[in-house]
Amino acid sequence: MDISFKSLGELPIREVSELWNQSFEGYLVPAALTLDRFIGRIASEGLSLEHSLACYVDGEPAGLVVNGFREHNGRKLAWNGGTAVKPAYRGKGIGKALMRRNLELYGQLEVDQANLETISLNDHAIALYEAVGYKPIDRLLLLSTEQPIPDMDDTYEHPYQIALGMAAEAARLSLYSPGEAWQADLPSLKDGESVAVFDGGEVAGYALYRRTFNSAGVLVGIVLYRLEVAASRTDAKAIMSAALHEVWQPGEQCRRIAFNIRASNSPLVELLTEMGLVTTMEQVLMMRDMK
Repeated sequence: MDISFKSLGELPIREVSELWNQSFEGYLVPAALTLDRFIGRIASEGLSLEHSLACYVDGEPAGLVVNGFREHNGRKLAWNGGTAVKPAYRGKGIGKALMRRNLELYGQLEVDQANLETISLNDHAIALYEAVGYKPIDRLLLLSTEQPIPDMDDTYEHPYQIALGMAAEAARLSLYSPGEAWQADLPSLKDGESVAVFDGGEVAGYALYRRTFNSAGVLVGIVLYRLEVAASRTDAKAIMSAALHEVWQPGEQCRRIAFNIRASNSPLVELLTEMGLVTTMEQVLMMRDMK
């Protein structure tokens, strides 16, 4: 069995899209995308086809890995935005060969830290990533509700000040850091919005979210991506409630989703559960130190 690799940047975009759909066939969560949506995902997530790989077995396309790269404070971060092998080639060591070649690519590009997520029920994938040096560091939860959010009191024991803006403005907050969840970082939220909570001029917390509207301009969905509180605060729940009052807009009728919320942020998970959101999916967040 001859295994070889090629940059996805060398292939026509339609061929890459088809390889993506074929490789994710039968996956635990449907991942098939139309060509337009695939192109949109590449752009919105800042993925690099030039530095992503197609895998071939005896000259036939067998799988792929799609990567994204960002820099923060002089460190180069890599994200595995999708690794999959066609059904006919699964169970033959192709995935491990693909991941090993991908880590070689990371080394050539001088990556400092590599992150990825995988469905928590996918024991095979978790074992594969652990075998090549990734370690689980947290769980990521997707919670949602179609029901109205209960009325929230917007008066608080502390006189918080609220500042609304675009997601990109959160980068100016001293509390902000990119974190390990790629899709919850600012470059993935170009049309996102932010809520900053201040107490006496000091930032106490912030939230990043996105609203979607239908063609008539009616709000149909709100997605929360992050809600962080300064570690020194003893009033974390009140700060989170103040931010969520702005994010969720309780008077509106729409779907509400909390996307890839870190399970280790238990106060937030508990508050979202109290508000009626239910966990519908769980991923494992994994990291590999490349240095």
